[in-house]
Amino acid sequence: MKTHLPRAAPSRGARAQAAASPLRPPARTRIQAPPDAGTGEAFLARDGRPLRLRRIVPGDADALRRAFARMTPEQIRLRVFHVLNELPEPVARFLCNVDPDKVAAFVVTDDDGGEIRGEARVHFDHVTESAEFAIAIDPAFTGNGVGWSLMTRLIETSRAHGMRAIWGHVLAENSAMLDLASRLGFSREAVSGEPGLLRVHLALAPTR
Repeated sequence: MKTHLPRAAPSRGARAQAAASPLRPPARTRIQAPPDAGTGEAFLARDGRPLRLRRIVPGDADALRRAFARMTPEQIRLRVFHVLNELPEPVARFLCNVDPDKVAAFVVTDDDGGEIRGEARVHFDHVTESAEFAIAIDPAFTGNGVGWSLMTRLIETSRAHGMRAIWGHVLAENSAMLDLASRLGFSREAVSGEPGLLRVHLALAPTR
């Protein structure tokens, strides 16, 4: 899914560091998890690390920015289809404050909730009864079941919201995402006028 991001003002941390005395290094910031970080569904990664899957919350903005910073330039390009050096703070806050009638967003975190290891969301189109997905995984956690856990939750949530299909745009070179989509039953087709871009699609049976 293509994402257009506005330019961000310098972060509070950057302004504080610039103002710090050269004789005294700035104080180290203590990472704090949001209040409900310990909630959600606990599960084990394939390598045994304990993780949690839950809905995104407004307090996740800082952790989401740190997660974005850990992604490789190639991962970022495969997610947003262009080069982006950082996730601006206003955009992180926007992504963490979702309208539940239009968007469902989930994160996989460490067991203590301090760091985000994967993030995924769907945008509901109630006219076409279809949901567009987007997903990103911490490079240290790829191949560990994080993507599978997030995508299956997106599928379940889309079905529960009355969607008849879930779909997403994926670059043809993104073999990991295409393999995951294939294992989940998605079909794929070329996007007219967009060389190298594929549309993956999964029909959803309505809930009974």
